[in-house]
Amino acid sequence: MISLQVKNTKSIMNALLASESFDSFLLEEAAVTTFNTFHIDGRIVKGFYTAEELEDIHQEFSSWKNVRPICFGLIKGKKTPVSLKVVFHAPGELTEKITASPECGVAANLVSALALNIRYENGHVLCVTGSAYTTFIRDKSAEKLWDAYVRRLFDGLNIDFEEL
Repeated sequence: MISLQVKNTKSIMNALLASESFDSFLLEEAAVTTFNTFHIDGRIVKGFYTAEELEDIHQEFSSWKNVRPICFGLIKGKKTPVSLKVVFHAPGELTEKITASPECGVAANLVSALALNIRYENGHVLCVTGSAYTTFIRDKSAEKLWDAYVRRLFDGLNIDFEEL
């Protein structure tokens, strides 16, 4: 687990809300506080879909790509939000790629989540990574590879950060 203090709020907000940079991530939850607080549960409600549509859905959470326009719509305007919280999970393909790395000693089926929490409040953005497993694991290699992936992602998006 690492904590990253983003130095330029505008860069991460643009990447998060106005680009496709995070679209492959899965959304566990989001909370946007403007004139009200809007909570979004990212869990897919299977009862909404037909049996045929469900055949194409192989995940528990909605992709950020589908929810991003809603969050952006809640925020856009002249005033900045009071706060924004987004909890992402790495998509299955990314989790499999990380656990398939020769440096990783953890099997993909033991990883419940590789998470990225992004929180904007009081003009600052703090990002915290995390990992969850289906059982107790001493090996922290998957977590370390996930942390390195997030650092590289931010570097690639020109999101300047300080590790706390």
